[in-house]
Amino acid sequence: MLAMRILAGTAASLANAVCDVIVTISREYGAAGLAVADGVAHALGYELFADALKAYVAARLGTSPDEVDQRASSEQSLPERMLAGLGEGTAEVQSPVAPRLPDAFDEDVRREIERAIRERAEGGNVVIVGRNAGAVLGPRPDLLRVFLTAPVQWRAVRVAASFDQSLTAALADLERVDAGRAKIAKERYKIKWSDARAYDLALNVARVGVEGAVDLIVAAVRAADVPR
Repeated sequence: MLAMRILAGTAASLANAVCDVIVTISREYGAAGLAVADGVAHALGYELFADALKAYVAARLGTSPDEVDQRASSEQSLPERMLAGLGEGTAEVQSPVAPRLPDAFDEDVRREIERAIRERAEGGNVVIVGRNAGAVLGPRPDLLRVFLTAPVQWRAVRVAASFDQSLTAALADLERVDAGRAKIAKERYKIKWSDARAYDLALNVARVGVEGAVDLIVAAVRAADVPR
């Protein structure tokens, strides 16, 4: 707690500092990634690039954000797919966009996601959630790569409560979704997705809490030595 207060104080004292940083957040399923990312974006006055990324890619490919989400991560959990459908104002099974064959279209989706990430990153001042954005952008001085983790049981309880699932179903979702994310990272970007050495900052959200994680990331952004 003392370290968190010190870092929070550092962030407050540098609140007026000029920052031009890109924050990418990779997260284990159930580790409160979206809540943390939203808090960071709000605290810094940055754009949260998550739903907008899907809409951007969908417009380019003439499909729906829901299908982009599914194609980009074939290991989504049922609750994630349901939420994606609800976000479009219709159930997933009622999507007006005809399904497309995998492989070639999946590659188109991933290529357009990478292109969108690179284009948006050029403007700086953005929090990008998931999609292996840190690996897509590669080494650059204005990039802060964050990984959020938490114990399996903590994440499973949170997911079960959020989606009214049994603990058994939540645990199965955790294993499936995280395995899919790790597979994409390994096969496409040649990185070990959960290895802290692939990131600039790794946080246990169960240990520091959502607000604590936000404070720590904001402090890291404020302290970043970014060339002007």
